[in-house]
Amino acid sequence: MLIKHLWGFTLVELIMAMAIAAIVLSLAVPSFQTYVNKNRKTTSVNDLVTALSLARSTAITRRERVTVCKSSDGATCNTGTGSGDWSQGWMMFTNPNNGNTILNSGGALLRVHGALPGNISFSGNNNVVNRISFSPQGLARGSNGTITYCDTHGANGAVALVISIGGQVRRALDENDDNIVDVLGVNVSCPTL
Repeated sequence: MLIKHLWGFTLVELIMAMAIAAIVLSLAVPSFQTYVNKNRKTTSVNDLVTALSLARSTAITRRERVTVCKSSDGATCNTGTGSGDWSQGWMMFTNPNNGNTILNSGGALLRVHGALPGNISFSGNNNVVNRISFSPQGLARGSNGTITYCDTHGANGAVALVISIGGQVRRALDENDDNIVDVLGVNVSCPTL
């Protein structure tokens, strides 16, 4: 009589394999989530820096004012709210009417960026609550301030973009080594998300 050997896993082997897989996943998932959050932050901040740099260079190249404003629909600037929430998205347009926040027949829509994903805040202060406008010389007079990116990590994970009167955009640094970036010697603050 010929006995056929059946290949497969025993119940004990299967349970052990599942236990090992569960342990590996429990270690990998949190670090993957951290990686995703860091990537989301980097991408969001770089998208806004790119938009501002492009707006400035376009203003210089075209020799006309270019405005970047917060916009949830990509067609109109959201200026009615004082929150300065840039995470709703933004739009860039030529603006021959000296920096107002209305895209009219004299201007051209150049770029639109949709809302940012996730539970984040991208808040502008002072002169950049609603818009940033660059003159044909590349200056941002009246549009200098700070836009701060915050997520669920609060101020410890914040990134602050400082827009100077000269139109340059830079990332704020942690000058006092307390793990919170500061602007002009003052730590940035974040809303509770």
